[in-house]
Amino acid sequence: MFLKHLTNYLLVLTLIYLLTDTGAVNVTRGETASLSCLSNSEKFERVSVYWIKNNNTTVCGYHLIDHKDQTISGSCEPRFSLNTTHFFLSIDNVEFSDAGNYTCKTSRILPPPTIDYISYAILHVEGLSMQRLNSSNATCVHLLCSLEGLNPARVNFTWSIEGQNIYHPSTSSDMSSELHLCKPEWIGGDTITCNASYLSTKRLYSQSILLTDDVTDDVTDDVTDDVTGEVTGEVTERHINKSVLIIACSGVAGIIFCLIITIVLCKYKARKKRDGIIFSNKIYENFSFATARQTAQAIPKPQTVECIYEN
Repeated sequence: MFLKHLTNYLLVLTLIYLLTDTGAVNVTRGETASLSCLSNSEKFERVSVYWIKNNNTTVCGYHLIDHKDQTISGSCEPRFSLNTTHFFLSIDNVEFSDAGNYTCKTSRILPPPTIDYISYAILHVEGLSMQRLNSSNATCVHLLCSLEGLNPARVNFTWSIEGQNIYHPSTSSDMSSELHLCKPEWIGGDTITCNASYLSTKRLYSQSILLTDDVTDDVTDDVTDDVTGEVTGEVTERHINKSVLIIACSGVAGIIFCLIITIVLCKYKARKKRDGIIFSNKIYENFSFATARQTAQAIPKPQTVECIYEN
């Protein structure tokens, strides 16, 4: 009876261990996140591994990992990668949309018997986001700067343009701040930066935006917090215009080169034709002169008949 209760107790402990929460992982937007998968991978010869986000999206699925035969079959979504030895999940260039609940499911196939392991991880993504809101006045810009992924707390927001602090009134709440500027306080090409100091951890977040006359702007993050930015239509348009200019210049240069070659060939043919006529005339003249000379030499001179009269 005692052994039976002990066995049930051990089974419950095993179940709690297998169905465990690895805890929350906090990363800053743009960094690399690593989520652990709890399983005794050292004793696996053949296993299947699946990472699932929010119980409905499989971001990594490897239905066969054979450590003995070095056989691997499976794939992951872009920016996601799986360590095939310890089964932890890596996410590069983390975005706010990557935050959520992740489940790691592993099934040991060899050696038998088949055993399933399940572990959980929660990913929190924090960072500063900035966006340009629509404005009824085309000469004005309306910017919204928000600190996301953190518990609501007191945050100090400051704004700057081209490195100079902006003392223009702004509307701020616990986790966001809005700035409204009209020309001539800004011009196209200005870079406006939003700084947020999270007082709970004393950490500074920063993000910048390149203003254009269009609504779409180039949002870039400070290297200390957010590494990546969004590519805007303006940058793409610059590349397209540059490519068109290069192609047009190449075409004009090609046409000019063809014209030069054509003119040179025409002049060369005309000169060659002219030189050939003169040479033929010279041959003809020489030939006529030689023929006349030979004819003159061929005519025998009349011999003088001398008569000797003897007295």
